[in-house]
Amino acid sequence: MRVLFFTDGPLSPGSRFRCLQFFPWFERHGISCSAQYAYDERYNDVHEKPWAPLYKAKGRLLRAGRLLVERGHDLLFLHKTTMAVTGLPELLRSLRHTPTVFDFDDAIHLGPQGAPSPPRERTFRQAVDSASHVIAGNSYLADAAQAPWKTSVIPTVVDTTRYVPAPTRDGRELVIGWMGTASNFPYLREVIPSVLRAIDLLPRARLRIVSNGVLPEYLGDSRVEQWRWREDQELMALQSFDVGLMPLPDTHQTRGKCGFKMLQYMSVGVPILASAVGANVPLFEGSGAGQLVAPGGDWTQPLLDLAALSPSARADVGRSGRAHVEAKYAVAAVVDRYVEIFRRTARQTAPHLAAPVNL
Repeated sequence: MRVLFFTDGPLSPGSRFRCLQFFPWFERHGISCSAQYAYDERYNDVHEKPWAPLYKAKGRLLRAGRLLVERGHDLLFLHKTTMAVTGLPELLRSLRHTPTVFDFDDAIHLGPQGAPSPPRERTFRQAVDSASHVIAGNSYLADAAQAPWKTSVIPTVVDTTRYVPAPTRDGRELVIGWMGTASNFPYLREVIPSVLRAIDLLPRARLRIVSNGVLPEYLGDSRVEQWRWREDQELMALQSFDVGLMPLPDTHQTRGKCGFKMLQYMSVGVPILASAVGANVPLFEGSGAGQLVAPGGDWTQPLLDLAALSPSARADVGRSGRAHVEAKYAVAAVVDRYVEIFRRTARQTAPHLAAPVNL
C-alpha cells in the first residue's frame, strides 16, 4: 500500500508526531510512506519575520495544488485542513474518489484566539465531509467532527524507543522546564510569576524555556534560561528537566489540546506539573507522574511540593510516568490501529460510499 501524507512541514510538531515518526513502523507493515509539505525548514522561524503571512499563504497554496494533482497512491493522509478559510481543495479532491484520512489534533474549527469562526468552521466541516475516515487527537475534537460513524480517536503519542530517560542526573540544581512553540507563550506567561516565587524559595533552582522564540521580558533574569529549540538537541533538553510544566487556561481552544508536552516529559522520566484541562486529565489519570493544578490555581505550592521530594523519590515519580506512557501513549501502542484504519479505508472508493470503521 502506498500512502501520501500532506502536512505542514518536517519541523512542525504536528507533522513530526502525527505523521513522520510513524513512517518506519508503517514500513514494517508493508505501507510505503511519502510526504508533501506546505512549509520548509524555515517554518519554526517565520513567526519573527514581517513576511510570515505571505510565507504561510504561499505554502498553503502549494499544498492545495499538490493535493489536487497527486496521482499514484492508494490512500491520502491529510493532517489538518489545507487552507484556513476554505475546504475547496478537499472537496475537489474527493471528486477523484481517492480514499482519504483526515487527521487533526487541535481545535482548528475555532479562530486563532478560540472564538467562534464561521469560515474556519465551514472549512473544517467540508474537510470532514469529504474524508473517507477521520482521526481526532482526543474525544473533544472527535465530538467537534460530528461524524461518529467514521471517526476514530487516537491520541498523539511518543516513540519511547527514542524518547528515553537520561542515564544519570547530576542533582546539582533543580531545573524546572517548559518546551513548546512561541505560539504557546501566552499560556506560559500566566504561570511564570508563581513559578519564580517558588524558585526564589529554593536553592539552586531555575526555569529553563526551550522554544523557537524568546520571552524578551525575561532575557535579563538570572532565574530564567532560554534555549533555542533544535531538533537534534530536543531529547537532551527534555532530559535536562527535573520538573516539566504544561500550563493551560480552560477554554474551548485548549480543550482541543492533546497533552503532548506532558507525554514528552513523562517519556523521559520527568515528573510533571500540568493544568487540569481537557485531555490532560484522562492522560494523567493513573500515571502517578506528578500533579495537576486546577485552572487558574497557583503553581507555587505544587512546585514546592515536587521540589521537596528527594532525587530518588522524584525518579520514582518519573518512572511511573514513563511506564504509563509505554503502556498507553507510545507509538507501539497505537500503530496497529493506524494500520487497520489505513487498510480498511484504502478499500473504500468515495466518502459517500464509506462504511464505518469502528476501532
